[in-house]
Amino acid sequence: KVRTELLQHYGRNRKFYLKRKRFDNYRSEMARSLFCLCPLGWAPWSPRLVESVLLGCIPVIIADNIRLPFPPVLQWQEISLQVAEKDIASLEMVLDHVVATNLTVIQKNLWDPVKRRALVFNRPMEAGDATWQVLRELEVLLDQSRRRSVGSYSWRR
Repeated sequence: KVRTELLQHYGRNRKFYLKRKRFDNYRSEMARSLFCLCPLGWAPWSPRLVESVLLGCIPVIIADNIRLPFPPVLQWQEISLQVAEKDIASLEMVLDHVVATNLTVIQKNLWDPVKRRALVFNRPMEAGDATWQVLRELEVLLDQSRRRSVGSYSWRR
């Protein structure tokens, strides 16, 4: 639905380069773009989100109430734009506002090596890379689960 609505609103707009499927120069086109649209995909976030950050293109996340990966290290509001699905019709106005106000700040944040490393899977794993981030999040969840189970256990009968 979101992708169809994007095509309806911006398919003929020269500011937007919209394609239904990947094409040969997909990544080079992303690297040349200021903004990369990242509508909700097969998961709450998609590989396009990671690709856009790594290629220096500001991700424009079009989705409602999603949990993005690695919040402790990736402050998504510093490196992306989040637009509610109901606001697709005003997307051009939102992007024009960002260009006029804080584009360079967001672009600078995109090139932060700590943020970029957090999205890359290395072999072998490196401290701070995506694998490390996943294991860190799992450790936090495990600790929370243990605290809940200990807190709910009653020593009385």
